[in-house]
Amino acid sequence: MIFPKVTISEIIGLLEAVNDAGGVEDAARLAGDFDLELDEILPSIDGAELLGFVEVKNGNIELTADAKMFLEMGIRERKKIIRDKVKGVELIKELRNKLLESDEQRMKKGDAIKFINNSISTNDIESYFRIIINWTRHAGLIGYNSDAEEICLLAEK
Repeated sequence: MIFPKVTISEIIGLLEAVNDAGGVEDAARLAGDFDLELDEILPSIDGAELLGFVEVKNGNIELTADAKMFLEMGIRERKKIIRDKVKGVELIKELRNKLLESDEQRMKKGDAIKFINNSISTNDIESYFRIIINWTRHAGLIGYNSDAEEICLLAEK
């Protein structure tokens, strides 16, 4: 699966909508409920699936036990779950390992984009960079300094 172009907040919104529908919802019906086309919510579904929060079967989105537990948690516990889930995504694991290998645990944005482009071949790599930074910032794993245009590994909390 190519890395989904969706923010963590959008994934959480999808989880909440499916939960409101009883834990299982038809993807097309869910898109219609939000006055969207199915392909407009597919990145959210793909992101939730990548993080292990949903399973998709015969067009139905079903929350996993992890998602149900996540939705019952408070903010602090949710952050820890997101951190663990995002940490397990292969591309993010590789990027974190690359940062761990560097002396200062930093990388220039251009080098990070080149690294990401090795995994995601696209003309829109800047958007993927922003999404990956959204995920890793949300999870407290990797920070981004826009003034210095560099990413850095964040300390484990």
